[in-house]
Amino acid sequence: MKGRKALPLKGIKDHDFKKLAASEGTARERRRYLVFAHIQEGKSYSAAAQMVKVEPRTVLTWVKKFRKEGLEGLKEKPGRGAKSCLPSEKDEALRQAVEAMQAKRGGGRIRGKDIMQIIEELQGIRPSKSSVYRILSRAKLVWITARSKHPKANEEAQEAFKKTL
Repeated sequence: MKGRKALPLKGIKDHDFKKLAASEGTARERRRYLVFAHIQEGKSYSAAAQMVKVEPRTVLTWVKKFRKEGLEGLKEKPGRGAKSCLPSEKDEALRQAVEAMQAKRGGGRIRGKDIMQIIEELQGIRPSKSSVYRILSRAKLVWITARSKHPKANEEAQEAFKKTL
């Protein structure tokens, strides 16, 4: 197997990387811990990279982070991926606007289209429906409701009909 012998890493013996990999929730961190478990066993960087199907250069990057920051350098950092079109500071304003719209409405449900209009008023952009539902989830405004009732429905007449059926 080619690859240079890994230089000893200070602090690598202080951690049980197999145990960390087994208990970790994110796949990215598990993969990093598995690489370090192989390095801990004496494998070269390229051999460890091959075993977990990553590029050797990636392993070198992880080793640099481990040398610089220790175990914290291997953990997933916040800020990955696309940013939300509605900043989290405006979640409360969105929540209040949606609840006000629901209270004002006589019957039926608020749809994603309606919330798109609210976000357009708040932020000045028109998000996609999937973005709307992601924002609602972040604002803890996801709920499951029963079938809506018509505002002119007569519940007594419906109960009487059910009894005579």
